Amino acid sequence: MEAIKVKDADQFVSEFLDEYLGNGMGAMSKREIDILVMNLLEKYSDLADWSNHELSILLQSTESRIKGLRYEARLKYPPADEKFVEKAFLAVLARSQFEPDKKVVIFVVEDSYLRYAIQGRLKAKGMYADNSFNSELVKINIDSLEAVIREMYGDVVADQYQEKFAELVRQEEAAAQRLSFKKLKNSFIESAVSSLGGAATAGLLAYLKSLII
Repeated sequence: MEAIKVKDADQFVSEFLDEYLGNGMGAMSKREIDILVMNLLEKYSDLADWSNHELSILLQSTESRIKGLRYEARLKYPPADEKFVEKAFLAVLARSQFEPDKKVVIFVVEDSYLRYAIQGRLKAKGMYADNSFNSELVKINIDSLEAVIREMYGDVVADQYQEKFAELVRQEEAAAQRLSFKKLKNSFIESAVSSLGGAATAGLLAYLKSLII
């Protein structure tokens, strides 16, 4: 089995002991310990980018259990980065696909915490995304997606997105649409990262561009 690579083993151990011994030895349940370990693995190892399926094989646990632990870890130990949702959503959109006949964008969101955050923002605006076929496979029309983008990244980014999508839907050839959608994602991610200001870095932009398909 592939070994887990921990980036900062000393800090991993230190945070584990602080939390585990915080209320006395034995105070935490097994589930609470598992949630703590999952949080620390997400924080200090390279497992954050792994799928639930890959982690289930590596950690020898069911995929549903891994999914549940990841979600509970996010809830109990919220991300320190206040722009976590905005950055994570960009990574999702970088891998998204476009269905021109239905004018919907399709993407996979394995992270339940992120998916509920997006759905919550849509619900607040009286909109919704379709994930009836598969809870992790999200289909959202371009108008609803624009509303989320406007809230997360501002009017300038949303207006640019709207303009480029209008050009995209006017095209008739599927091959041209696929190429244009890839260019749209490149342009959108550059603008969105810039809108995040000091919370974003050149490294983040390079990482996001590497995900574009």
